[in-house]
Amino acid sequence: MRWKQWMMGVMVSGGVLLGGRTTVMAAQLTAASSGNVTQVAPQAARLKAGKSKKTAVRVKARKKGTKATTKTTTSPRKATSSTKQPVKPKKVAAKSTKPKKRATVTVKKKRTPTVRAKAGTVKYVPLVGRGRYTKPHIHFKPTTEYLKTQGIQNKPSTIKSASGYLDHYGFKTSLYLPQSLNGRDLSVPQSAAFSADNRYLYVMYVNGKQPTNHYQDGWAVRYDWTKLMALGANQSGKMGMLRTASADQAREKLTKLDRKVLACIKVGPVFNSGHAQSLALNPKTNQLWFVKSYDQETPNEMVELNPKTLLPAATVTYHSDGANLGAVLTFDNQGNAYYWTHAKVASKKAPLGAVRIYRGQVSTKGIKYSLISQGLATDPGFYVQSMGYDGANGRLYLVSDESITSLPLADLGHLKTSEVGENNFNAHREFEGLFFMHHSSNGFLLTNKGSEVMQLVQS
Repeated sequence: MRWKQWMMGVMVSGGVLLGGRTTVMAAQLTAASSGNVTQVAPQAARLKAGKSKKTAVRVKARKKGTKATTKTTTSPRKATSSTKQPVKPKKVAAKSTKPKKRATVTVKKKRTPTVRAKAGTVKYVPLVGRGRYTKPHIHFKPTTEYLKTQGIQNKPSTIKSASGYLDHYGFKTSLYLPQSLNGRDLSVPQSAAFSADNRYLYVMYVNGKQPTNHYQDGWAVRYDWTKLMALGANQSGKMGMLRTASADQAREKLTKLDRKVLACIKVGPVFNSGHAQSLALNPKTNQLWFVKSYDQETPNEMVELNPKTLLPAATVTYHSDGANLGAVLTFDNQGNAYYWTHAKVASKKAPLGAVRIYRGQVSTKGIKYSLISQGLATDPGFYVQSMGYDGANGRLYLVSDESITSLPLADLGHLKTSEVGENNFNAHREFEGLFFMHHSSNGFLLTNKGSEVMQLVQS
């Protein structure tokens, strides 16, 4: 989950960095009644947005970086949105190279009221670790067992807590995910969420060969968690069944068990998803949402995912003259939405690494967020990777690679240092997402190299 290009025309020493508070004014949308539709842009046009290599920007003496994003140039659509005069469409010659055929997604655009997400004055509560639990940039590597077994792992792997305060838990494999299916690469998962009844697990994937920005293509895969557990996919000795079925499918030599396993998996169509590292279910509305474009990307957008078709049901644009959307998302039991950011450079308003937390509401009618008046003086790590909420213990989890910070939701805004937990790990794994079952204390980590779902276990 790495940004793969520099922002055009911006120098590191004085430019805008991802996660900053620079205002982005999104283009005005036409009224929903106008029947505007959004279609998937051709892949060739989108790939011009940036380079494919990941770049880490280091700031000051402390090793801290950012995912750089490509600054989009003004498009014809944005230019015409500010005038009421009609513009006649121009004829454009067909391109000589046609992109691969893919599903066309029709999405009704909703007019969203402009919302002021004022920066305000934030007080930052110090943490017990005072920065020593903040993880630097992690160099990821495959596990020894993954390499030894060539991916067909039948025994669970573990990630143990290395250090921290208040929180002492680790992770143990519940489900090894396939690396490919139906010719589709499934090696780059970004986020995951359970259905309201905990039967289905939805995982968002992206095309890892494309630049990491809002032009990136992705897709959702639905796993029938209940049936896979009944088949023994979480039992030692049988845990390789999904990857075995995938390999047998590629060789066209399916067994009876392979067919049962594959019947539990639905791979959705490809669509323009952005980096999609924020899939979350609103338990109040039973809607799946993820952030398509955020921070300096124009416009900021969120997408509702249809759980049956695995295609966008609606796309909502966020307008603000204050803070932009963040990359992550979670919901509490009442349907309130949350995201967090961290300061990439020190300023008069916030020290380097200071965490800001936002709370709001998300629906097809609009998006509203407000900044919590209290933040954290120290972030968990180098990248903002995920955010989770445990409805059983009432705690929010802020996730970076190999470092997780937790805090009680009920005390948000008047936290005490002793209430904030910090937990570090040393497995050299990328922490893609932390999510929880509904009406349950079962928490899970989505991680990579190879991709798997690991259950949270108390140490």
